[in-house]
Amino acid sequence: MIFSRELWIEIGHTVIANPMRTALTGLSVGLGIFILVVMQGLGFGLQNGVQQDFGDEASNSLWIRTNRTTLPFRGRQANRSIELRNADKEILTEKLFETPLHSARRMLWGSTIQAENEEGRFAVVGVNEDYDQLESIPLVSGRWLHQEDVAQSAKVCVIGQTIVDDLFKKKNPIGEYIRLRNVTFRVIGTFSRSGSRWTNSMALIPITTLQRVFEGADQVGRVIVSTGERSVEEASAMASMADGALRARHAVHPDDQRAVRVEDNNEQFAMYQRIFMGIRLFIWVIGGFTLFAGAIGVANIMSIVVKERTVEIGVRKALGATSGSIVTLIVVEAIALTSISGILGMIAGVLTLEFVAPFAEHDYFSNPAVNLNVTLTALGVLVLSGALSGLAPALRAVRIRPIEALRYE
Repeated sequence: MIFSRELWIEIGHTVIANPMRTALTGLSVGLGIFILVVMQGLGFGLQNGVQQDFGDEASNSLWIRTNRTTLPFRGRQANRSIELRNADKEILTEKLFETPLHSARRMLWGSTIQAENEEGRFAVVGVNEDYDQLESIPLVSGRWLHQEDVAQSAKVCVIGQTIVDDLFKKKNPIGEYIRLRNVTFRVIGTFSRSGSRWTNSMALIPITTLQRVFEGADQVGRVIVSTGERSVEEASAMASMADGALRARHAVHPDDQRAVRVEDNNEQFAMYQRIFMGIRLFIWVIGGFTLFAGAIGVANIMSIVVKERTVEIGVRKALGATSGSIVTLIVVEAIALTSISGILGMIAGVLTLEFVAPFAEHDYFSNPAVNLNVTLTALGVLVLSGALSGLAPALRAVRIRPIEALRYE
């Protein structure tokens, strides 16, 4: 019966004969799915953007840096420059607490790098061997810095894709030599981070080499420490210990917020996770109300449809049509309308997100994806609502005797 050609021809004739009714039914369903898809995509876009930003740095890490003081303390004037040094890193990573991964990071901006006949200005960054795991550096070719490279102050480097493209063109740079600030280094690896020209414009070298060859000092710039498997509370305590140790060592006022900064990625990531949970709940609530409104709209329209066709139902029954065939006709019509309208609404929502995505790309908004399972579930709910919306009034209508239906106005 459902796959009967005559059934679908009759449904098509009914739809075409009532364009306004069909349009209102389709709009109520399609709009509900469209709003759900767009809101879901925007929510995921925000989540993807923040997670991508966190993906650059390990979420279980502390980033420790210093600046100038803003308050006098212990007989010392404000505006003193606080510099992190090797001894500070040793206290943080070896004496204060055990940590599985750690790295210093010191950056020399605008350094001239030469390769054969090509030249450019890029950032030279001194790091330890664990740095790639603390800031997610995707290796493309060659190898990463080893512990021996740092221990021996080796003149080796891992360069970003921008440097590869600008200085080596299509040539493989592994094993080649470049000049960093007129000092010769051997390229041992290349990396590339998607969408980050700034990171890809770095040449990473051992921190000991940078200190020995270029700086002539023991400054480390900042210290990055992994918190391992510690909980958010344990990581927060770890951050407080690091902050207190550095303030005591460098005589920094407890209320000076600029001189010593310990950024706890664990706490920030947990906060964003709570925000994402709230966003997802908001999307479900708004989407649920939207779908409910769509289902109510379908129910009202189908009730009117069946009421308008009471006389037609009476004629059909008088001509010998069974109650089952009449109910099937109405229910299949409702399912067809809600299915087609829902699919069109879903397609419109996806196309809208695809159109908007390139213009909305931002550090904290990226790739507004759609959860297909959620969307199909919502579509299924609406289709089921459409079927039930057609079923209830159809059952009431077929219970009317043909003679009464024919008299109905």
